[in-house]
Amino acid sequence: MKNKDISPLRFLSVLFFLLLAPSLFSQTYYALQIDRNIRFKAADITAKYQPRLVMGPEQALEFQSTVARFLVKKKAVEEDDTLSPMAKYELLKQLSSRETSEMADVLEAYRWQEYMRIKNEIQPIPKPEKAIELKDAIVIH
Repeated sequence: MKNKDISPLRFLSVLFFLLLAPSLFSQTYYALQIDRNIRFKAADITAKYQPRLVMGPEQALEFQSTVARFLVKKKAVEEDDTLSPMAKYELLKQLSSRETSEMADVLEAYRWQEYMRIKNEIQPIPKPEKAIELKDAIVIH
């Protein structure tokens, strides 16, 4: 029987894999959890629109998928600590506007009009506290 020498590169590769594999799997599990939570939230939002938009099954799935994509983007903005509350609000408004535009490709014109009419009820974008205070303040020149 031959005695094989293990090369240092092979040894380091195996060691590297064994040390990092658990953290990679845990990150993947965490990403799947977030993804599942977003899918559930998108399904809930779609269910709130359904009585007013009366979408078929395929259209509802496409609607839900579009909502989920924007929920991922919304979550990224909300969790970005480098942004001020007002900057987050402005970005969330832009995202909402893009979502509304993309829904024009998902919904027929009459459903899209109803979607735009009820969107602020179902998916409001809350203004930051300071923006509300500034709006209510009296400016004297």
